[in-house]
Amino acid sequence: MLKQNKDENQNFWVSYADLMAGLLFVFILVVGAIVVKTLLMQSDLETIRINLEKEKSALEMSESELFSKKSKLRELVKKLRASREENLKLSLMISRLESETNELKDNISLLNSSIETKASKLSLNEREMQSLKELLLASEEDADMLGFKIDILNKESSQLKSFIKNANIRHELDSTFIKIRDEEIAQLEKALLYKSRDYQRVVEDLNITKIKIKNLTGIKISVVRRLKKKLGNSIEINPKTGALSFSSNILFNQGKSELKPSAKKELSRVLGRYIDVLLSDAKIRRYIDLITIEGHTNSDGSYLYNLDLSQKRALAVMHFLYKRYPKKTKVFQKYLSASGRSFAEPILYKNNKEDKDASRRIEIKFRIKNKEAVQELMNYLNKKEKKR
Repeated sequence: MLKQNKDENQNFWVSYADLMAGLLFVFILVVGAIVVKTLLMQSDLETIRINLEKEKSALEMSESELFSKKSKLRELVKKLRASREENLKLSLMISRLESETNELKDNISLLNSSIETKASKLSLNEREMQSLKELLLASEEDADMLGFKIDILNKESSQLKSFIKNANIRHELDSTFIKIRDEEIAQLEKALLYKSRDYQRVVEDLNITKIKIKNLTGIKISVVRRLKKKLGNSIEINPKTGALSFSSNILFNQGKSELKPSAKKELSRVLGRYIDVLLSDAKIRRYIDLITIEGHTNSDGSYLYNLDLSQKRALAVMHFLYKRYPKKTKVFQKYLSASGRSFAEPILYKNNKEDKDASRRIEIKFRIKNKEAVQELMNYLNKKEKKR
């Protein structure tokens, strides 16, 4: 009996050891599978991060080009304003000089009139002196009185002659001054003419630059207009940018990144049609450079938490498109990208407070190929800069 119990105990422990060994083997397999899956996910995330960095670099280059273009435009406007102010100053200076010249001419006219009056008085005094001399010869009794009067008249005559001489000198000086002023006015008018020509050239350069910048935005406007016409009134897009927006309340539960079952039907109807028009219409597709699926959150929680959540939501929408339209995988790889924006671009009320419901959204945007137009504008601006 004891031997039988001993055998049973041995069999029990052997079976128990086998069971534990099997469990340990299964546990090792599970741990290995988890490690492999983790490594694969890290590799995928690294690939996605590299792609995002490339897209961010391309976007920063485009923004840098636009910033440079705006700087050139601001310099042209600044020069135009400076030229206008200088022209106004020259016009005011010419007006002031003309006023002073007219005043000098009036003074000369008054001086000439005064000279004529003094000359007339001198002539009368000379006639009176001649009469007195005749009286002196006729009457010796009044000789002393006549002599005194003659001395007075001689002094007055001398003073009048001196005054007339000084007046003639002043007249010559004023004439010289007027001549110099006329030459200054002529030089100022000549400078104003040159400035007007420079001003006209600046205006022409500014108009040409405006036309080239308008060409940059004209492509976008044309694409948005055609996209709106193709989609009709059933799908609402941003009339200025052509972007398509979905509320996260419709697509995801609070704090989650898995699409709701009801959201897939809405994405198939709206987003599928939107992407199809962008990539199937030849007149639109020729201008499309990139289509970005952007995830946005409100400011509840930390920035990094929301950055991760918004990125996962954008990837969820992209995964849906790949699964829903498997035949367009190659086209999607060329044009589609996903990006998480956290709460970097919130939707605000008029009082600048955040609209938290509206901020939670998915936006699909497209970027226009404008490299050639931007390069043409930069070449034009650089050429004008070298000429200066």
